[in-house]
Amino acid sequence: MDILCIDIGKGTQDIIYFNTKKNRKNIENAIKLILPSPTSMIANNIRNMNEDLRIDGKIMGGGPVNKAIENHIQKGFKVEISKRAAKTIRDDLDEVVKKGIIIKDEIKNPNIIFRDLDFNMLKNIFNAFGKEFKPDFVCVACQDHGFVKGQSDRITRFKYFKEQLQKTTNPYEYLFLDNDSCNLSLFSRFKSILKTLNENNYKGFVMDSKIASICGILNYATENNINEFVGLDIGNGHTLGVSIKDGEVKGIFEHHTKLLTPEKLKNIVDKLSNGTLINEEIFNDNGHGAAVVDKINPEDILIAGPNRSLFKKYGKYAYPGGDVMITGCVGLLKAFEYNFGEK
Repeated sequence: MDILCIDIGKGTQDIIYFNTKKNRKNIENAIKLILPSPTSMIANNIRNMNEDLRIDGKIMGGGPVNKAIENHIQKGFKVEISKRAAKTIRDDLDEVVKKGIIIKDEIKNPNIIFRDLDFNMLKNIFNAFGKEFKPDFVCVACQDHGFVKGQSDRITRFKYFKEQLQKTTNPYEYLFLDNDSCNLSLFSRFKSILKTLNENNYKGFVMDSKIASICGILNYATENNINEFVGLDIGNGHTLGVSIKDGEVKGIFEHHTKLLTPEKLKNIVDKLSNGTLINEEIFNDNGHGAAVVDKINPEDILIAGPNRSLFKKYGKYAYPGGDVMITGCVGLLKAFEYNFGEK
């Protein structure tokens, strides 16, 4: 089987194309791509345009593309967007309208198309080096805070983590399938990705990007015989930490990276490990929250993410698949193997 793993971030989309027979013993021989993220590419297109925007497509990751749209409006251009794509800007469509964006049921002759997944682009890239692009299964990681009108997205997002922890302590099971209608009602971006997979006749799942990274770190720990550890993904926007013992999550927290110093993060990690970290400590500091079910005695603190240097003196870098850039992809691959691989 050919397995496509895509980890969609703010700046890059990291990709592994893994064959279960050819690459089974050596992931380093799988096809690996580090490309600009969809939101950064579309934002760049908008910055180079000198005309009104007519936007159609699907819900995708915002960030750079939202900023580019705001700047375009400030230049005096009109922006129209289809209702189905508008939640890219904000889940609450009233807030989209307040930004000066016109929402329409239908956009005629769109000049910007929103999408997180561009399979035609990938087919062209693969064709350039003589490889057929025909994945049997597609695993996608991205971030979706979730949305409940009138509720802070910090509460919505971390409530999901708490609910998952109550259901299972195995992070490889923290994924969304097309039939997860009850869970997907809160997560418009995850739902959009699964719909795209279905429209292209691909089997697959979607997973939160931070959880995918933790799954990658867990695989690295397993390969290095580390049974009890704290895993940190220190991203550009958020830092997620988990305490793990024998493959099971014992605690979890998420904070905003810009609010953390090495010493502050060390204090949080120490409390996570000894079981004294409480939700209010993180939430009241403008983070997302924390949930701890048991203490651990960590052998190591394993760190990944673009801002991993923040905690360098207190832990060590994890290199899943031999490359920190594919941490999330390795996590996706291992989640696939656990849930859908040959037993």
